[in-house]
Amino acid sequence: MRMFSLNNMAMEREMNLLEYMTRERGVISIVGGRVVVTPAAGMDGHSAVWMSKHQIADLFGCFVAKVMSNIAAVLKSGVLDESRVCRFHRYRDGGGVELYSLEMITALAFRIDTHNAAIFRRWIIERAVQPAPKYQPPITVIFPVREPALPN
Repeated sequence: MRMFSLNNMAMEREMNLLEYMTRERGVISIVGGRVVVTPAAGMDGHSAVWMSKHQIADLFGCFVAKVMSNIAAVLKSGVLDESRVCRFHRYRDGGGVELYSLEMITALAFRIDTHNAAIFRRWIIERAVQPAPKYQPPITVIFPVREPALPN
């Protein structure tokens, strides 16, 4: 007889979330004081970032309750449109998790006062004022192809 505890179910959900995270959306983390954006698989680095409240709490180094109360405050203020910044991901087992966009994560970074939130704020501001990379047109190289000489 196989018994599942609540912890096993929670671990399975986290594994499902991790699988979804790496397949369909990017994630942000802070490693060694630097912001690292991990793009979704196969998205060429242009994937949308969607994170759960637990992941956001880990990112900013705070409690989930702080993240939840600040999400509620941001949505209540009307600054962000809930339909654009919140999404629900349903697991195969019927459960699910609410995910939040980079726009919401950025708003939270300016409301939460932790060391990691400050690192993230500085990173966002640096990215905003950084000049855009100059467009470099692709270089096309054409090699002449010689027909092989036919034997006489």
